[in-house]
Amino acid sequence: MSSIPLANLSLFPATPEQTLESRKRTAVQWANGLTAAEYVRRDVVMDAQEHAAEGNLTTWVLAPRTDPATLDFFCSCETFRRTAAIARPGAHSEAEEVVAYGVASVYTPPEKRRNGYARHMMRLLHWVLAPRSTLPTFPPAWGAPPDAGHGNAQFSILYSDLGSQFYHACGPDEDQASGWAELGSIETSLTLPLVAILGSAADSSHSWMWLTEDDVKRVWEQDAEWMKADLAASASSTGRLQAAFLPNKGVADSTVQRTMAFQADMQPVLPLDTWGVFLLSHEGAALRDVLTDHEGEYPTFATWSLDTLASSRTLIVTRLRATKRTLPALVQQLLEYAGKCDARKIEIWGMQEELQEVANGLGWTTSARPNHLSSFKWYGKEVGEEIDWMFNEKGRQLVSLR
Repeated sequence: MSSIPLANLSLFPATPEQTLESRKRTAVQWANGLTAAEYVRRDVVMDAQEHAAEGNLTTWVLAPRTDPATLDFFCSCETFRRTAAIARPGAHSEAEEVVAYGVASVYTPPEKRRNGYARHMMRLLHWVLAPRSTLPTFPPAWGAPPDAGHGNAQFSILYSDLGSQFYHACGPDEDQASGWAELGSIETSLTLPLVAILGSAADSSHSWMWLTEDDVKRVWEQDAEWMKADLAASASSTGRLQAAFLPNKGVADSTVQRTMAFQADMQPVLPLDTWGVFLLSHEGAALRDVLTDHEGEYPTFATWSLDTLASSRTLIVTRLRATKRTLPALVQQLLEYAGKCDARKIEIWGMQEELQEVANGLGWTTSARPNHLSSFKWYGKEVGEEIDWMFNEKGRQLVSLR
């Protein structure tokens, strides 16, 4: 199949029919234990949820300028609009909320690969996400730029399964190093032998509360405020700009919902009824009181999702907050719940370095991930080397990109 000149192609928001076609295509790659019908059904169910509803999710297609609605488009991807926060260094720095985007589900059918279509789609994606004032001159060789699209991104992120260079080369012009740069792909994990799971026990000297899905939503709502305060403090102490996605507004909860399976009547069902644990100030304390106690101790909690399709059933920690003193007891809670849900591995992304030291002393391993590489693109006067991506945890991860 001969390739089509890239100048004859552009990026378009998908029609409903193209969105369905895109999902049918990606089911081949990412259904992972679901049937194709279940995979598409899961996406339809999640379309109505907060993280995707009201225009937060957009599917994009690379198609001929002369036939933008064709079902024979060349490749596709998804973007999720997210509330993020940034803090710039300064004596009185405060975090501000901004709009940012996560990019997911980049897919080219096998028969259309090796023609540069995915690379070109990703280069054009900057032009529908970012303000035009932050972008260079559009290359004439690409034809006319796509319609402005969202045009409000402060930054965008993706998780690459193609190494660190492919998406870094996908910038808004022909510069081969102005795309998404890898930034902090660190994992702290523990593989659990069966005897360790069966032998784990909670520390009775602490009062812990197991969290339902409604509970973790309340925790994430308050944690968004704690995170903004942390961003401001870090910007002040490091002299560097700090950026992060926030876990509320359905973002972290989407990792819960993605675990759904389906009954025979195609009704969704979740595999767990507990999605986190919180250290209470005293026995009998209510979660709402702890969350609003601004004079209390630094909060300690973890929230999680479950990867049932990995080679080893894995408890994925989506958000963690602890101190060096409280982390060992929190780890015991994670071990206990791993036993309850038959997990064989616990995985944490982006753990603070001081907590990594504690975890490593408890037998955990911290290393750079070989895949799902965290990649970041900033739209503004600052450059990537001046920015730290805080709270780069799996709770904000989207589908990896291939």
